[in-house]
Amino acid sequence: MSDQLDISVVIPVFNSEQSLNELAQRLTDVLTGEGLLYELIFVEDYSSDGSWKVLKQVKEQHQKVKLIRLAKNYGQHNATLCGFRHAKGNLILTIDDDLQHQPEDIPQLLEKMRGEDVDIVYAISKDYTHKKGYRKAGSKIWKFGTKNFDEALGEGSSFRLIQREVVEKVCEHRQHFIFIDEMLHWYTEHIAIIKVKFLPRAKGQSGYSGIKLFLMGINLAVFYSSVPLKIMTYGGLLMSLVTFAVGVYFIAKKMIWGTPVQGYTSLIVAIMFSTSLMLICFGVIGQYLGKIYTVLNNKPTYSIKEKHL
Repeated sequence: MSDQLDISVVIPVFNSEQSLNELAQRLTDVLTGEGLLYELIFVEDYSSDGSWKVLKQVKEQHQKVKLIRLAKNYGQHNATLCGFRHAKGNLILTIDDDLQHQPEDIPQLLEKMRGEDVDIVYAISKDYTHKKGYRKAGSKIWKFGTKNFDEALGEGSSFRLIQREVVEKVCEHRQHFIFIDEMLHWYTEHIAIIKVKFLPRAKGQSGYSGIKLFLMGINLAVFYSSVPLKIMTYGGLLMSLVTFAVGVYFIAKKMIWGTPVQGYTSLIVAIMFSTSLMLICFGVIGQYLGKIYTVLNNKPTYSIKEKHL
């Protein structure tokens, strides 16, 4: 493409009006210092603060800024996909809007990409000091799960540098629920990692509450893995073996030793337990059927309300 650039920076934005000016300036300084032809693509994900107003001011100050405003809140990954589809760079960099990721670390990602034959470079945190409480625990659980159950890398962040060829493949997807890291792993295992310092969020609050993180985890498990179904299968097999062994024990106890089988309470407990287990399994299956229905309905990944390119 004649108008293709060296790098496109995609920044999903949600309730970050206080950090956008500084972020744009620091990105501009770093990329200009690297001598790159670049563009900054801010995708405003229906913030409730003045982020869109601030972004329009940012565009007036920086010629290479492009703005996209979504019609409702679709989530960080859907907003990132929207930015991918508007990117013209040979490389695409994604970075958060809250200054936890430092733009001054971008040269390290570029150096790693140039020095190794890889499709993706992730910048991950040297530690978890920038996270607190359930977020730290959630990150560790997600990494353990993706590595041991999904055969994925087990590492990742939203601070990443990606080759255009991989991004173009991701852009072909049309499902409603998008999880960028999982989709990237579908197309390549040529992935490198560098460790950098992530900072605590200096201003505002994260858009991911505990409930949102929990619901995203459920969607991730249902849309991108068969782990819940495997748990149901193996759990059902284990319960069948245990039940069979207990049944054999009581039959032998009755026929060989003549001991009467007692236990009205234990019978009720067993019935209630098995019934609740079946209801849980039906609920898991219902989640899968609901997601299939959503996909068949062609629910949009996002809808653009306004853009200034």
